[in-house]
Amino acid sequence: MRRWVRYFSDRGQRVTLLVPEGKVVIPGLPPEVSLERFLPFSRQRERLFGALESRRSLTGLLRRLEPDVLHAHFVTENAWHAWISGFHPYVVTVWGSDVLAAGRRSRRGRLYARLALRAADIVTGGSEHLVRAAVAAGARPERTRYIHLGVDTERFSPGPDPVKLRASLGLAGYRVLLSNRLIAPLYRQSVVVEALTHLPSDIVAVMTAYRAQPDEMASIRALADRLGVADRLRIVDELQESEMPDLYRLADVVVSIPATDGGPATIAEALAVGRSVVATDLPSVREWLGELDSAALVPVDDVAATVAAVQTVLGRGRGECDERAARGRAAVVERADWRANMERMESIYRELAASRRGAS
Repeated sequence: MRRWVRYFSDRGQRVTLLVPEGKVVIPGLPPEVSLERFLPFSRQRERLFGALESRRSLTGLLRRLEPDVLHAHFVTENAWHAWISGFHPYVVTVWGSDVLAAGRRSRRGRLYARLALRAADIVTGGSEHLVRAAVAAGARPERTRYIHLGVDTERFSPGPDPVKLRASLGLAGYRVLLSNRLIAPLYRQSVVVEALTHLPSDIVAVMTAYRAQPDEMASIRALADRLGVADRLRIVDELQESEMPDLYRLADVVVSIPATDGGPATIAEALAVGRSVVATDLPSVREWLGELDSAALVPVDDVAATVAAVQTVLGRGRGECDERAARGRAAVVERADWRANMERMESIYRELAASRRGAS
């Protein structure tokens, strides 16, 4: 989200981030981006009056700001608020669990999602699978667009071994298995730790503490200790955004094995840097690895399959690795380049703004 708003503010557009009252915003937004609070819909208040109060708050805010386009990221909560506001044109971007887990929501939650998606002027998703899921949840097919959240392919590119970072993490002489998804139950980091026990002792797993769930991180550390691989697990406490490409360059293989995924940026970033990926065999992941490296796709929660896929990837010769790396990066540049996708998004915004002006 921060990269998204930064792109448009850098382009000279007036960008305002609308945030529900009470929600914490981490400091560091671009100074050109303003932040406004609104009263969110709450089921704790009587339902009818809660919706009316939220609508009144949003309409007053939008009347004062006079935006050309309203964009709701994430169906749950945000798209519903866009629908409540009555403002048009509005865009909805689906991110993953907000539509992939639709069947597990309450009947009321599914209805809210359908109303919000059905009325949206445009719905975007970061994978073809997400776009199909959005249609199944209520979006109009003719109003959907595939827009990947994007990878900065200039920053995330092949490069030299980051010797200083490697030394600071105590990785000299080791092969690196990078698993930089969140440390949370959804992302199955425990499977990575269990896989370590079946992999050669010169392989170290690297994870990051960024937004980690404290209970799950404690569980991961305890599991590594119990299995005797604590000395082969590195959890990076702090890492600057500028260091992220070097984190991928450390890796001999990147592992991404969540139970569900909508349009994994991790996989696109790893491929952009030229790294091999072992990932859960999910529809959105198969869009990237189905033709490129189907042997690297594994079932959810399958330790043995994960171990076998990692060993297969690490056992390849240099020529095969280089050829796959070139194909993977080319796919990212073609389909997920951040600037190209944001330019497409800006074109959509301009078309919607023009239609609004024409209608008025």
